[in-house]
Amino acid sequence: MSKKINFLRAGALTMVLALGTTCFMSGTLAKYVTSGQGTDSARVAKFGVKITANGETFTNEYAKDDTSFTLAASTVVSADDVVAPGTAKDMLSMTLTGTPEVAVRVSYDVTEFELTNWTTNGTDQYCPIIINVNGTKYNCLEATNIDSFKNNVIGAIEDYSKDYIAGTDLAGVEDESLAISWEWPFSTSEANDVKDTALGDRAAADNAATIKLTVKTTVTQID
Repeated sequence: MSKKINFLRAGALTMVLALGTTCFMSGTLAKYVTSGQGTDSARVAKFGVKITANGETFTNEYAKDDTSFTLAASTVVSADDVVAPGTAKDMLSMTLTGTPEVAVRVSYDVTEFELTNWTTNGTDQYCPIIINVNGTKYNCLEATNIDSFKNNVIGAIEDYSKDYIAGTDLAGVEDESLAISWEWPFSTSEANDVKDTALGDRAAADNAATIKLTVKTTVTQID
């Protein structure tokens, strides 16, 4: 009798353990499951800006203004690039092309500006050059001295810049480019005519005054 009861107890205990295990397994196998996946791709934004220099700042030949002179089409002719009373020219300009996919800033830097030997006698300065920057004229004769004139011109050039939004066709904004030109007036007074002649005579004696201006155009991405 006792053996039978023990057997039944053992069977009942086994069943309880089995049920407990079943509940435990059911709890670990039942769960919520979800998943997701994202993907994307990109390429480098286009820049592709090109800067092309146009023309020349100085030349060796200048066309006549005096219609009564009929012997030739030019009244200033040299083997070298020269300046003389009555000459004028637009300075070397830059053409931009490209449609960058980034906002850009166009800026200008003067890397060289030299006015050498502008004197009538080796000591007295005389510089009759006028430089026009975006419609504002800077007259060397009206400046305190040549260095002051140079600083004024450099400041005007380097203070100018233009910003453009992404996607701007830079070939279409040529009218907004920096405009620089120069001139040497043909005659401003009898006294200055004498000084102009002195500069020409010194050039003939291999003491010529010289001018050199180099402007760099830079297109930079705006952060």
